[in-house]
Amino acid sequence: MGNMSYCQFRNTKLDFEQCLEAIGNCESLSDFSKDEQEYARSLREMAEQYIEWFDQADAETEEEE
Repeated sequence: MGNMSYCQFRNTKLDFEQCLEAIGNCESLSDFSKDEQEYARSLREMAEQYIEWFDQADAETEEEE
């Protein structure tokens, strides 16, 4: 089952913390399986997009206030 809308960021944050710990503790991406390497790369791209969209939404929120 997917995350409920009222806690999707909370649940994702908890999972992302585990990913941060794993990538922070590895010596190189080769520490992970080929599939996990690809998922890690995809997550990086998603994180960049999240930052871009978050900053845009945050700026629009500030304009509304």
